[in-house]
Amino acid sequence: MDQVAALEQLLATALRRIAELEAALASMAEEITDLRRQLAKNSSNSSKPPSSDGLKKPAPRSLRGKSGKKSGGQVGHRGDTLRQTSTPDFVERHEATHCSACQSALTAEMVKGIEKRQVFDLPAPRLEVTEHQAAVYCCDHCRATTTAGFPDGVAAHVQYGTRMRAVAVYCNVQQLIPEDRVCQLMRDLFGATSLCAASVTNWTRGAANKMGVVVEHILARLAEGGVRHLDETGLRVAGKLHWLHTICDTAFTHYRISAKRGAVPTFLTGGTIIHDHWKTLLRPYERSGRPRPLRGASLARTQGHRRDRKRALGDGDERSAS
Repeated sequence: MDQVAALEQLLATALRRIAELEAALASMAEEITDLRRQLAKNSSNSSKPPSSDGLKKPAPRSLRGKSGKKSGGQVGHRGDTLRQTSTPDFVERHEATHCSACQSALTAEMVKGIEKRQVFDLPAPRLEVTEHQAAVYCCDHCRATTTAGFPDGVAAHVQYGTRMRAVAVYCNVQQLIPEDRVCQLMRDLFGATSLCAASVTNWTRGAANKMGVVVEHILARLAEGGVRHLDETGLRVAGKLHWLHTICDTAFTHYRISAKRGAVPTFLTGGTIIHDHWKTLLRPYERSGRPRPLRGASLARTQGHRRDRKRALGDGDERSAS
């Protein structure tokens, strides 16, 4: 009996140990599945930015199916190309002196027509210096001195003009060229050797201040309703992580930088909001009852992630992970 009891105790211990090992194995299998799912994420099947792909950037995969049409312009498509103008800025006449056949001399009376070819090109880039001279008067009546006024914007002894500033701001803001490279571009193209990055920064800040009324108008139009898209992406400001929040429709786009990703807009009223199903973005509007369709790109990424996970884990694991 002692031997039977010992065997029963040994069996119970073994069964308990087996149950513990099975539980640990199931836990590790779940953890491995989750890790595989995380490793399989990239910019094409998740919300991760392309910069996070590193050297393992996935090959581009088009989400569009075959249309059956030939590549290039389609029948009925009106093309757009460079065309001659009836008012050229300059006209250069080219004349021949001898006949190309018999080498006889040619005269102006022999001209029967002309053949036109036009070349569209940039003028030679160079800075133009305009000197403003304000006359200084001495009144014969009271002997007071009066100096004529300078035009608006001419405030310094020497400065860059409005067109120069506009080009620098455009390159910096619209074309996303850093301040130092804007200075290099202006120096290489226009000979602006004394331009510094601080000047470009000040010009950009001044232009932004002047656009305040426009920004308020855009934000007011976007807050009215209609179909609007919300999104956010990370960027560096003075070396620290910030978030660029966007609101846009077919006509307007509003950008706002915040130190917090969760600082989503909460003032939008009416209409439809399209988003990527980020829960923080949903929270301010989940009780409004408004339509909240998902972005097509977000759905495509989700489907791509599920497809990649299915390939990595197999059908059985995919069903268990769903």
